[in-house]
Amino acid sequence: MEFEKKLEKKAVDTGRGEIVYFAISDFPGRPTVVFLHGLSSNHTTWLDIMRILHEKGYNSLALDLRGHGFSDKTKKRSLYKLSVFTDDLKFILDKENIKKVVLVGYSFGGPIALDYTIKCSGRVAGLILISANHTNPLEYRKIKLLTPLAYGFLQMLSFLLLWQKRKRYYYYKQGESRGYWDSVWMGLNTMPLSVNFWMLSEMGRMDLRKAISQIEVPTLIIRGKNDPFVSKAEADDMSRAISKSEIITFQNPSHFIGSRSQDELSEVIFQFLEKIYCR
Repeated sequence: MEFEKKLEKKAVDTGRGEIVYFAISDFPGRPTVVFLHGLSSNHTTWLDIMRILHEKGYNSLALDLRGHGFSDKTKKRSLYKLSVFTDDLKFILDKENIKKVVLVGYSFGGPIALDYTIKCSGRVAGLILISANHTNPLEYRKIKLLTPLAYGFLQMLSFLLLWQKRKRYYYYKQGESRGYWDSVWMGLNTMPLSVNFWMLSEMGRMDLRKAISQIEVPTLIIRGKNDPFVSKAEADDMSRAISKSEIITFQNPSHFIGSRSQDELSEVIFQFLEKIYCR
């Protein structure tokens, strides 16, 4: 609780809405770790890990991604493209004058971390991808032919739900949920449903397979052993494409290791940071 009180809530106006983030910078000159959460979540995904890293002398920053938490939730489809999320991150790091970061991207946050690293390689010292895709998830399930159908269905749902608006969206601390479906339900109450479906459909249009070969920073790829969304084949392909990468497979079988395996994850992240900064 003391750590949370020290976290500073900040915001940046990107010209396309205000993006809220939380930062702690008690160690001038020391590295900053930037955390990007997954779909239907918020910055609280990372609070325990940020606290542990703070105890070990690392600065950290965590966003509420556009459409989530305290950040802008404007219902405009063009605002939820991958490039816009990357631009949001650029605005924040420029405002904070952070020259070099280690990016940690979980699930939907993974492609944002990849895209930023590709476009701003000189500002990234290391990259950690947790349960993250780099292309259409249907590609590795051998059902890519269903992409147009799935995309069209999600777009139709988004249009039909544009009317949906709450006076106040629920803001919950990650980890309070009591299981997968409870977590899904809570997550859907934190954001406009149309935004949720726009972001899901964006995953179907994503293809970073060629671009990731440009990444030359140390990269850690983490997945659960039976992750239904990120296959071993996809993790292997990412690792082959990114020259300085390695894969760690958690025994946790699910996609949600960012929120379900935090003790193990915090240790892996810390060891990765030590390898980068103490060699």
